[in-house]
Amino acid sequence: MKHDKSAYGQRTLAGAGLLICSGLLLLAVPRLISSCYALYPEMAYQKNQLTPLTPDIYERCISNLEQALSWHQSAYDWQQQGFFYLKLFNLQPFQAFEKKRELLKNAQTAINNGLALSPVDPFGWFQLATVDKTLKNPKINTIDALRLSFYSGRVEPDLVMSRLAFSYNYYADFDEDLRQQWQKQLLTAWTFKGPELITFVTQHPETKELALQAFVYAPDDADKFLHALEIALKKPI
Repeated sequence: MKHDKSAYGQRTLAGAGLLICSGLLLLAVPRLISSCYALYPEMAYQKNQLTPLTPDIYERCISNLEQALSWHQSAYDWQQQGFFYLKLFNLQPFQAFEKKRELLKNAQTAINNGLALSPVDPFGWFQLATVDKTLKNPKINTIDALRLSFYSGRVEPDLVMSRLAFSYNYYADFDEDLRQQWQKQLLTAWTFKGPELITFVTQHPETKELALQAFVYAPDDADKFLHALEIALKKPI
């Protein structure tokens, strides 16, 4: 009798193990197929960092990502698809208003879908802000997207200057909290992109005082910043 119970227990454990393995396999297969479809877009994305690609490549990437997303929902794949839609948008002739708007709307949808899956994405929120501006959506939409970009990633060396320069156009419309967030970006920019920050301030002289306010607790950095700015201003245009 004890032997029968032991055998029954072993069969039960084996059955449970088989069910777990089957469940894991069912979860893994869609991800695997999705990753296969996403392989070409990822290679194209990496290559695009070095040189612009042709419209047919961007279109293929969008199509492949559509297939990938049909198997598995991935925030990264949605954001990549938005990126490729924007690349196609930039390649359209100025006269192609309807086509350009369609591509922008598709990019907006893809970016929003990615953010719905993974809202802690400073690059995604910044990209959404630029799309909202280009679509001429209400200014508050752009500002809200910028706010979420700042909150979800305050120290982003690869984003800091583009976000700083773009958001400065809305500085007058920021509330006090968002202005402070913007000023803190000046410190981040000085740490990671010092020469680019100096160029930005020389192009927008009124931001010098904002930068000095940001450096109030870092007098050594303030002195270095002023010295670099003085040198830049003396250079012939």
